[in-house]
Amino acid sequence: MKQNFFIVSVLFCLFSFTMSAQTEKGKFSISGRSSMEGAYFSNRVYGANIDISDREAMDLDGYSITITPSIGYFVIDNLSVGGQASFSITDGDYQSKTSQFILMPTVAYYIPTRKPVRPFVALGAGYANVSLEMAMQGAQAESMSFGGFTWAGGLGAAFFVSNNISIDLMAEYAEVSARYSKDSSYKYSTKGLGGSVGLSVYF
Repeated sequence: MKQNFFIVSVLFCLFSFTMSAQTEKGKFSISGRSSMEGAYFSNRVYGANIDISDREAMDLDGYSITITPSIGYFVIDNLSVGGQASFSITDGDYQSKTSQFILMPTVAYYIPTRKPVRPFVALGAGYANVSLEMAMQGAQAESMSFGGFTWAGGLGAAFFVSNNISIDLMAEYAEVSARYSKDSSYKYSTKGLGGSVGLSVYF
């Protein structure tokens, strides 16, 4: 019985050491995340020359799906810097459709533990391009393009299923503030809280 307990203890310590080694200085990580259904958002467009009917067509409440590949490099133990690209498609009210592309430098810190679960905190800021396609009543669909600043922050946990692969769960808050490409007096803003699940590989 004692021998079996000793073997289990050695294996647990070895596994814990291997997990910690994946976030040590000099390691790389490649990740891919997709948002879970049910991420709520609220979009609003402002402009002195936008009439009420157009503004109502562009103001949205709904749901979105996002794909986010990323790469990171551990500059010191447990601290990763890198970048991510994010593409999302949204279905909202008034038969409007939104697509969004984001490029964002990021930083993430993994809290050291002796278990195969590693909590982490992440933060990033970058550029966002947003395209709105609106189906106006009695008129052909109209498209508008906005560009501007975005930032996001979140908390999550990496569940290591092997010595170099983790399943990541994350809760994230994000904001976008952008201006219309043809008239900077038109502004687009969106903010929301959502969750995501992803897979990371460390090498």
